[in-house]
Amino acid sequence: MTLRLVRIDDRLIHGQVVAVWLRAVGADRIVIVDDRVAADAFLVDVLTLAAPAGVPVEVLDVASGAARVRALADAPDAVFVLVKTPLTALALLRAGVPMDVVNLGGMGSGPGRRPLYRTISASGEERAALRDIEALGTPVEIRIAADDRAVPFASVDRP
Repeated sequence: MTLRLVRIDDRLIHGQVVAVWLRAVGADRIVIVDDRVAADAFLVDVLTLAAPAGVPVEVLDVASGAARVRALADAPDAVFVLVKTPLTALALLRAGVPMDVVNLGGMGSGPGRRPLYRTISASGEERAALRDIEALGTPVEIRIAADDRAVPFASVDRP
């Protein structure tokens, strides 16, 4: 399988992703899946420009993204999939996207969210989606930085 990592990170492409994660997972391509982001042409341009030179970036809505990522799962390019929320990761999983693990790397605080682990906060709906991902057989690990020790989501989940 060439899907190197599916990462939940509400910042999508940022310094940690560009400088560390791409190299750590050996990815050649970034696919961002998010309905709102895909509908914002300016944001799509910003994210495309934020990627390192030579690394193609695709920004797709959930329906198109699921089909594209399924197709890329058997392609020669090593793919790094980024989503903003656990709800999107769950939708991809339910749409047949193969995932060995879901990496939870960054979700900031905000209305309706409460702390989950260090700087990661999640709403009740997001926590339920993470539990559903695990119930479908895909482990969820928390790794903010690539060299962090993986922390199982279940070990910090407090309903």
